[in-house]
Amino acid sequence: MGAKIIPFQQQQDTWRKDYRYGLYKHKLITEGNEIYTRSFIVVKNRFGVIVRFTRLHNFAGVYEGRIFAPVCADAEAKMYYICAMLNYVLINHYDEFKVNHVFNVNREMLEQFFRDYAQETLADGSRRGQQSIEKCVKSVTLFFQKLRRKYGSKVILSEPDIITEKPVYIQGKVKIKKVPSFQVRGFIKAKPVLRELPTKAFQVLLDLAFRYTPDIAFAICLQAFAGLRAGEVCNVRQESSPLGNGIVFTYFEGVANKVEIDLTRELQLRSDGVITGKIKKERVQCVYPPYLKAFCTAYERHKLFMATKQFEGGYRPMFINKKGMAMTYDDYALRFSMLVDTHLKPAMLNSGDAECRVYGQLLCENRLVLHLLRHWFTVQLVLNGEDIAQVQYWRGDKSPESAFTYLQNKGELVKELKHAGGELSEILLTVGKQGVDRRV
Repeated sequence: MGAKIIPFQQQQDTWRKDYRYGLYKHKLITEGNEIYTRSFIVVKNRFGVIVRFTRLHNFAGVYEGRIFAPVCADAEAKMYYICAMLNYVLINHYDEFKVNHVFNVNREMLEQFFRDYAQETLADGSRRGQQSIEKCVKSVTLFFQKLRRKYGSKVILSEPDIITEKPVYIQGKVKIKKVPSFQVRGFIKAKPVLRELPTKAFQVLLDLAFRYTPDIAFAICLQAFAGLRAGEVCNVRQESSPLGNGIVFTYFEGVANKVEIDLTRELQLRSDGVITGKIKKERVQCVYPPYLKAFCTAYERHKLFMATKQFEGGYRPMFINKKGMAMTYDDYALRFSMLVDTHLKPAMLNSGDAECRVYGQLLCENRLVLHLLRHWFTVQLVLNGEDIAQVQYWRGDKSPESAFTYLQNKGELVKELKHAGGELSEILLTVGKQGVDRRV
């Protein structure tokens, strides 16, 4: 990359309103049907057409400081924050800052960007949470660190401008850690009304799913009994997939005592090349043992459903749309919303249980999202007494941060939420006796 990172410097300043920094994602499918994506920072015109590729992605920091980086590594998430900063300083606030080049961005400009990012009111009336703000600061700070290493004093920002050395205690020893030297003031994010999925509501949801949306009922179980993310669910293959068994059962004396789900590779599962969903952490994920019976019952119900459907035999995805192609994340989210709006809300509102009726009213005022299924699963881990390492393992997390957050709030979870027991299997067995509604 040459010194001219920002294009069109020689043109009239009015050009800026017609261009934005954004991401372009390139997809590569190997001979083994594995999918790899690479993200690039580009300049787009007002029609969304790419007019210039940059090399700014080189400074986003993939596996920073490590010798080995997986082929699948991609800094897409960090690039969104970097693009937001570039658009803010170089385009949206050009009249104020008069900056034509990323080298000339100074600390005051970054402070203003971070402040406005933290305090901006979003379209739905909400504000960004602490986690999003911290990721933004870290991503942008790392970007300028790497830029300065490459171009030295050409970059106005010095390392002391953006990085502070802080002593931290690790295993009883003091070590020096470099952290961003910014303190950003934001709003305390209000606790969402539908932060929790009560076990009573989940049990009703599970029952209704097998009755009215059997195409996603087992997907719900993968999230609730094995902790999969919604995008990961859409990557699951059938046992007999030509791409390798997507799910493996281990039996002892005729009873399944272990179920493993293959999430080691993100594969192409559709003939049209559409990506079904992302795998955040490549791994083999096991079903949580207390839910093995319920999981196996749900799987048998799903096999009955799939036996009546046509699908692409070259891939054999676990979940399909009306065309018999692998279900995408958007397909799954849409079907889930339909299940909640059409069936769960009325069931809750008309329930003889007062707690269910209250939750039904909340459903009328708020949206129930797929993430709450994984949240419910994590709460059950905590209520089961799992420690931080086990919560991280069963959730398939890269770091223990999320597990630590849940364990910190264990007291409140015990008060608010009911531990789920064997009744889940009974619900699924009852659905099996009554039959499955195959309308999709």
